Amino acid sequence: MSKKILCFHGFGTNSDVLSFQLKQFKQSFKNIEFITLNGPIQISKNNIVDEKLAKLIENQNIYSWGNFLKMASDEPYKGMEPGINAAIKVLKQQGPFHGIMGFSQGSHVVACLAMLYEMGELKLDYQLNCFIFVSGMPSQLPYGKQPIVKAPSLHFIGLNDFLVDRSIGLTSQFLNPLVIYHNQGHKIPTLTYEQIKQVNEFFENKKQDWSQFIFVPKL
Repeated sequence: MSKKILCFHGFGTNSDVLSFQLKQFKQSFKNIEFITLNGPIQISKNNIVDEKLAKLIENQNIYSWGNFLKMASDEPYKGMEPGINAAIKVLKQQGPFHGIMGFSQGSHVVACLAMLYEMGELKLDYQLNCFIFVSGMPSQLPYGKQPIVKAPSLHFIGLNDFLVDRSIGLTSQFLNPLVIYHNQGHKIPTLTYEQIKQVNEFFENKKQDWSQFIFVPKL
């Protein structure tokens, strides 16, 4: 029986784009079903400045997980509440899920969910076994809550990604992160054979201490 991973796209794309971005993951991890969904806020294509992305989504609706005006305030969590609430609804109605995964803005939702789950404020009738981040960024909960998440986490960090510093910072919110570095920029990376092997072990929970399995590309 396959394990389901609930996946959250980046800002200004949609579930179909994310599904395309995950093509290698779907081919490489046969026992994992990657479930993608749209963010709750439809946005204008005028928000997209990347020409390649603009062409890819030319005839599609695009979405966000949060309200950027509220995210820029002193309470950024409130800006992400639409995405967090939408995610919790899917987790409860369509579970069980083995874990959750987020790319870019979607990783912010996953980080919030991971902390809520750690604190027992996200109540499910099944266990979330892992949290996965691609081009991730740290999250902040209200009232200064900042727990260290004990569940296994997997972090894909691009050395040429404009979010590289934030992605590295995010790993400190997890007790035992598996970190895979790449030099492919702000994207879901193409993995090497060795990396695919290690990610498979992560999904199978064969290792408990990932500190010796950090991949750094040759520069």
